[in-house]
Amino acid sequence: MKIITLVYLIAILWPASGISGPVVTTPLGKIEGVISTFGVKPVKMFLGVPFAQPPLGNLRFLKPQPVQPWSDVYQAKTQPPACMQYSESPFPWYDNMTGKSEDCLYLNIYAPVSVGYKFAVIFWIYGGGFTFGSNRMEVYDARPLVAQGGVIVVTINYRLGALGFLTSNTSDAPGNMAMYDMLMALRWVNDYIEYFGGDKDRITIAGESAGSIAVSALCISPLSRGMFSRAIMQSASIIMFKYNELGYNLDLSERLAEAVGCATKNFTIYNHPTEVVQCLRTKNATYLTKTLWSFNPLSARSFFTQYGDEFLPNNAIDDIKNGNFQNVPLLAGDVGDEGAFQITTAHPDQFGFFGEKDPKVNKTYASSLLEGLFKNYTDPQKYIDFYLKDVPDEDYDLIRSQLSAAFGDSSILCETVYFAESYAERKNDVYYYFFTYRPSNSPWAKWMGAVHFEDVQFVFGRPVRVRSKEYDTKDIWVSEQVMKIWANFAKNGRPGVYPEWPKYSKENHTYYTIDTDTFGDLGTGPHLESCNMLRSYFGF
Repeated sequence: MKIITLVYLIAILWPASGISGPVVTTPLGKIEGVISTFGVKPVKMFLGVPFAQPPLGNLRFLKPQPVQPWSDVYQAKTQPPACMQYSESPFPWYDNMTGKSEDCLYLNIYAPVSVGYKFAVIFWIYGGGFTFGSNRMEVYDARPLVAQGGVIVVTINYRLGALGFLTSNTSDAPGNMAMYDMLMALRWVNDYIEYFGGDKDRITIAGESAGSIAVSALCISPLSRGMFSRAIMQSASIIMFKYNELGYNLDLSERLAEAVGCATKNFTIYNHPTEVVQCLRTKNATYLTKTLWSFNPLSARSFFTQYGDEFLPNNAIDDIKNGNFQNVPLLAGDVGDEGAFQITTAHPDQFGFFGEKDPKVNKTYASSLLEGLFKNYTDPQKYIDFYLKDVPDEDYDLIRSQLSAAFGDSSILCETVYFAESYAERKNDVYYYFFTYRPSNSPWAKWMGAVHFEDVQFVFGRPVRVRSKEYDTKDIWVSEQVMKIWANFAKNGRPGVYPEWPKYSKENHTYYTIDTDTFGDLGTGPHLESCNMLRSYFGF
């Protein structure tokens, strides 16, 4: 856990090196930030800018309300608090978030120091299973991307867990509050980013994992039309929530209400929504967060984006298949081993949380894990056989690799592929990457390969910023190339690489490899045979 402690300390301290400087005048009021140098290039940082009213008291469980103008100069010089979340996440990069608060709807703006030019904007939505994460995390320090890419980066906060998704299916707690937080932040950027040197006609929404799911949801939502011009999706899409309609979140809300003493079997959120929600508003936010976590710690199944409201009126799969989305260029992709961390975090006793136990997993045990994974599929044995039938009983490395592929394909990778295919079918420019590079300082066991989330540090240029303290020259080189691609796409809607990166489609599944020796190599897929086999379950 030393790496987590170090990251936490850096996250708290890094803004302090900035020198007071820029004041921006907006219709809301004046905002003073700081100037920090990266290399020889200065970067303006406006940290903790409010984009909505604090969702406190009677505003808990409601959609965000617009922020009100202020008269004094707003001091945007320190990181905002993280939204309420369980404080003991063991994942790398997710520090313990001691600065947590319900009053968390703030965004950070990182901008080049220049006048007379409008910069393309990357609007970043963090991942974390809609359960944890924050724009205050040190890995989201966007100074390298801004300085080297010549773009503005906006990182936002949004409510998590019950505070972001609890619902009574009434106006008392409509649900999807987190998605409306993102929508309000995006609207704020559309309204005010020009005062920071940004081009509101070149806004790219981007995110990883849950953030990528959110990006795909914003692409579909009728409420976000015209508010962005490109999209970047890293590892996941909303297709994974095939059945997440109002009923699931409502049932989980009832379970939480009963656990904290706000509901009983006869007095429920179904028949007394106003009274139950009002009771929930009186409960300590930390208590609610810990209680929810106790239901299923580290599970990927908690409160999530739901269908059936203004934000997502229809099942997202229907909208995607029917082309009901905003037509914009799309950059999408996955890491090489999406499923590895799912296995270790779900079964730490067997594998070790970071995969350090390196067990000899036999086919019988592997089959039992896949039975659970595919239990809702028609003919689960067909899928188990696909991944394990031809694997020798004693080939433990291959068994483990196939387990990782099964978990990654069915929950992350193929859903990203299907979304990209559907976007391309509507004549949108789609570019697909496959990030197979493993950083030199990865805390995960070597057998786990390129692990979910480890691409994010390269997008934000952390290896370039920290350099030899934690990284080697290959890490730095890969990060420099990735930042160029992401910045070029935000500016022009194209990756801007040579030789040319082919467009992706259902007829041409050509992806671009991000690695060292194979950087730029073209492949087919990724995991096309697996995704074709899984299509019938997801309806694609």
